[in-house]
Amino acid sequence: MKTSRSSQLGAIAAVAGLLIYGFLVVRYSYYSVWGADPSGYANAARAILERRIAQPAAAFDQLELPDQFIPSFSPLGYELGPRPRTIAPTYPVGFPLHIAGAALIFGWKYGPFLVSPLAAVLSLALIYLVGTELGLTRGLAIAGAAMLALNPTFCLHAIQPMSDALGACWSLAAILTALRSQRREVWGLAAGAAFGMAFLVRPTSILLLVPILLSLRLNLKVLLLFFLGGLPLAGVFCAYNAAAYGHPLMTGYVAIRAENLITLNDFTVRFRHYIYWLTVTMSPLPLLGWLGVSLDRNVKPRDRALLITWFGVFLLFYCCYSFYAEWWYTRFLLPGMPALILATLFVARDLGKLFERSLAGRWGVWLRRAATAVLIAVVIGFERQSVERFRLLRVAALNMVWADSCQWADRILPSQALVVATEMSGALKFYTGRPIVRFERVEPDKWRLLQARAAEKGYRWYALLVTQEIEEAQRRLPGKWTKLGTLRQISLWQIEPAS
Repeated sequence: MKTSRSSQLGAIAAVAGLLIYGFLVVRYSYYSVWGADPSGYANAARAILERRIAQPAAAFDQLELPDQFIPSFSPLGYELGPRPRTIAPTYPVGFPLHIAGAALIFGWKYGPFLVSPLAAVLSLALIYLVGTELGLTRGLAIAGAAMLALNPTFCLHAIQPMSDALGACWSLAAILTALRSQRREVWGLAAGAAFGMAFLVRPTSILLLVPILLSLRLNLKVLLLFFLGGLPLAGVFCAYNAAAYGHPLMTGYVAIRAENLITLNDFTVRFRHYIYWLTVTMSPLPLLGWLGVSLDRNVKPRDRALLITWFGVFLLFYCCYSFYAEWWYTRFLLPGMPALILATLFVARDLGKLFERSLAGRWGVWLRRAATAVLIAVVIGFERQSVERFRLLRVAALNMVWADSCQWADRILPSQALVVATEMSGALKFYTGRPIVRFERVEPDKWRLLQARAAEKGYRWYALLVTQEIEEAQRRLPGKWTKLGTLRQISLWQIEPAS
């Protein structure tokens, strides 16, 4: 009775913690799009609902410009479409599909910004379930959820409209359902569907096939169910790519000719970068635990291989990926990061048992519990310190300046306006639909022709720029620049082209 009561109290506390975390990530979420990624995903979601994935650039046809001008009219997050004089989203379809669904339910004001918080909360439940499925106690599985919840990389992307938290969520769902297929074969169908969604969100999630095969019950029926579960999502992938890029196997990254994204050059530099920031943000213990689980004979060999490959495939792949310079690029590792946490908990559990055997009776039990608690507390302490260091819950409100500045400019500008922008271009498309011109893609001869065509069609020139763009924009587009106002770091200008 006492055990049952303590279990009930523990369950209540866990659910309460989950609800509190959900409230916090919704409360501190970024309710604005900006830059390339968030605006690109949101614009792609709107394009899906409008059924015009590849579309003409705003005002481009009215200006009757040659085809080679189309890149200058492509907002961030867009590149050339499959047909002449069209543009298409750069990003994979998975996250935009979730945004589109959320927008239909909650509206465009809130929907796009609730996907990541909800995915983060679901991820905490899923890591708990994966932990217990692998054999952790409920208490240790709850500790794993807490370690994931407070991880600064996870926290940051739980409150941003980006695909990383969602990718981690579907990664956990794929592993959980694959593990459950060992008990009931029908879970193979769910595992295939979850893997398909993970792949749609981020095509590099194809790396999950390695740990999934170590999780699935390997017989013909389960493998067939896994294939059937993923097949409809493969159809979505191909249909979207055909609409956006003109070929079912073409992706946005290939379409922009990103040949140099994957390279072995500086592999060791990126490896050291990831190891350093994982150590700074989580302490050295998770990496040591992940390596140590391979030697832990109390963990089944197949589960050891699962935990090692689940994180290892993402670490090795992204050590070959050219983008890595900031601490938050550890976001690429999020789909595999639960394995880092779970491996640490297994090692903590078994080290605790080793300590327990060193002392007889109650003192051994207390030593085991204390050792395990200290290891978990160290990781959580490092994570909490990093959350405070990076001010993760204090900056979201500042991000509203992107939405506010676009809507402020939209109220001021006349209907026939061409807006010079780069960093603001994706947000301008999302919030206003105004035609934009990317100043970094305008050469002097293009600028002269643009001025002439705009004058013929009755368009006037404006610019919405962040502070660091102003000097280059004015150099590239000579004329009389008059500042109309500033909203924090974003300024609105009127441009009278030089005669």
